Parts: sequence; structure tokens; C-alpha cells
Amino acid sequence: MEPLADGVIESPIERLARADAQLERAGVERHSLDAARSGATSLRALGERLLPDAGHLAPVLADGMVRVARAVAQHFPDNLFWDLDAVFADILREARAATDPRAHLAASLEEIVALHALFGQETDIRFRYVHDFVYGFDWAKWVHRDPAARAEIGPFALVFLRSVRARGHELLALIARDDAKYPRLPDARARNPFPFSREPEAEAALYRDLAARSLIPVPAWQLAPEPEWDRPFAVAREERARALRL
Repeated sequence: MEPLADGVIESPIERLARADAQLERAGVERHSLDAARSGATSLRALGERLLPDAGHLAPVLADGMVRVARAVAQHFPDNLFWDLDAVFADILREARAATDPRAHLAASLEEIVALHALFGQETDIRFRYVHDFVYGFDWAKWVHRDPAARAEIGPFALVFLRSVRARGHELLALIARDDAKYPRLPDARARNPFPFSREPEAEAALYRDLAARSLIPVPAWQLAPEPEWDRPFAVAREERARALRL
């Protein structure tokens, strides 16, 4: 982040606006899966919707929003779709219901920042996009494995975030053993364990197709989506990829 002059105090909204400007100067293009928008909701616009009702949590939320956006840009420089509306709104709702809302909110945001570092381009996992996490494909798969215990757990609940971190370390162990599905990568290319292309043009075409067909588990461009885990989203994604010849 660019330093402020001595004695300058920013409001949370000003901090978000400054982060937006930094992303724009860095050339980061933030697309949305919402066909009605020209781009993803800016941090400032999202803050203007969430912060007025956040009370004493507003500074923590604004700081975390900036840190998460910076983590996406740093660890997933090829990321295409930046719909973070549901992510921050859901985390704020979860925190308000917690025994210690401030500590819960800070822990959730810190966990998301850490997940980006763990799964991004700077570790041996080296995934290319945050799409599967943000749009709920990872969460839906996780719930499917134990619906009786997990069906009521939200896509950005702290318990799920911590399970994702544990899975990340499992992947690193598999990669270290040169696993058949998760082998060591021979060069700087991004990892793709799926049977369809995840090159940028293919990724954009597939995700836009899925969004148009309501085949996204978490419509993250909405502030209060109704997440769905109990449909075969992963199967549908592979079927649509084949139909699109990706």
C-alpha cells in the first residue's frame, strides 16, 4: 500500500476507494459474472452498502476487504471474475452472530487472506483463479461429503475456511510425493487437475455459460444469495465444458 502523509487519517470508505484506485493503476481488470454489470462491484461501492450497518466492525471489515483484494491481485494475477459481494456480506453476518463479533470477523478475513497465499501462484499448488472458492464449487463439494453435518454451514463460514486451509496442506503433501493427480509441476505453468481447459478464454466462456444457466452454487455478485450445494454442480460443469468443446 502507498503510505499516507504523517497525520493523515482515512475513513474506512476512503481506505476502500484508495485500494480501488491502486488496483486500477496496476491494470487489474475486475469482471463480473452478473451479465447486467460492466464490472464487479468496487470495494468502495461494496463498503457503502455494508459499512453503515457494521457499527464498530466497520474498520475491521474495511481493512480486511482491502487485504483480501490485494491477496487476489498478488497470488492470482490471472483471476478474471472479482465478485466479492457475497463473500464480505456473509462473513459480516457470521461475525454478528458470533460470541465475539470483532474477533470472529478478523479471524475470517485473516483466514481468507491466508488461503489466497496457500493456493495461489507462490506455492507449489499454483491454482490460477479464485473462482471455484468464491462461486461455491469448493464449498458444495465439501458439503456433499457429509451433508448431515455440513448442510447448515455457509460457504464462507470460519469452520469451512479452516477446512480449506487443511486441504491446502494435504495438497502440498501430495505434490511433494509427486501424486498422480497432483504432481510436481515442471515449470511455472498454473495447475489444472480438471479434464477441461482452464485457459483464460475457456474459463471465461465456461463460467459465463454456467451463470446464464443458474449452475453456480453461490452467485457471489449478490449481497444475499441463496447458496445451493444439493445439485450436481461439478458434473454439470464438466458437461457444459464438453458441450462448449473446452
